Amino acid sequence: MLPATLTLLSRLPLSALYGLSPLLNSILYRFVPSRRAIVSTNLRNAFPDRETDAIDALARQVYRNYADVAMEMVKSLTIPAQDLQRRVDLRGVEIIERYLARNQAVLVTVAHQCNIEWLLLAMSLRFDYPLEAVYRPLSNRSLEAVMSTIYTRFGGTLIPDRTVVAEVMRRRDTPRILSIAPDQAPNWQDEAYWVRFLNQETGFFLAPELLAKFAGYPVVFVAMSRIERGHYRAEIRLLAEPPYRKDDHSIMQAYVDSVETQIVDHPADWFWFHNRWKRKRSLYG
Repeated sequence: MLPATLTLLSRLPLSALYGLSPLLNSILYRFVPSRRAIVSTNLRNAFPDRETDAIDALARQVYRNYADVAMEMVKSLTIPAQDLQRRVDLRGVEIIERYLARNQAVLVTVAHQCNIEWLLLAMSLRFDYPLEAVYRPLSNRSLEAVMSTIYTRFGGTLIPDRTVVAEVMRRRDTPRILSIAPDQAPNWQDEAYWVRFLNQETGFFLAPELLAKFAGYPVVFVAMSRIERGHYRAEIRLLAEPPYRKDDHSIMQAYVDSVETQIVDHPADWFWFHNRWKRKRSLYG
């Protein structure tokens, strides 16, 4: 069950929730120094040419944006469909519709940029086909319940990352949208694609490429950007379509390039709180 306080908060107008953003921002910034250090280190390594003052200013904006997104996630529990659609401007939907009209599934890749919860909810409302989001289950049961409630409000489905291959095998030919955000650090046991990303050697989940090649799915990327507070633009772009070559990583490289461009253009909107580079290539053997 969801915490009652969270449900009550979600019924407040978004403007009122934004009034709580500075408090959340201050708590996170002042009282969680370990995360502040991770954010600063990540930004310095990603943008080595920027002065210390510029990095500090960017870090503060990262916190402000994240606090707003956190409030938006709370609002996701009760936000009306029409209001959500008004706040997420989906562009390029015809790219996905073209494949769905052929009874073909589409693999949608995203990054942890802006508010991907609102993005997936908006896509659930926009397309008359199932939207299934691959995710990593949370150990905290309360947070897991919140995430499950948010993602499934408008008919979406969550697929645990450890079962996605079985799900694809079982319903390989079912027209639907399968979404995945592989821009976080892969697990120790995961096969990774290693590439130069934001000035650092970085491992990426190979899942999008493996799934696309196995099932013959076309792959799109959705670039999300902040228009103004509480309003976003989401541009759907084709990354790759079959037939695929078995001996290259063009799908992953296209994804990495798209994510990096998005981050460089709008650095304050990526999720810098994650210790993205804690695992090194040598540990994979």
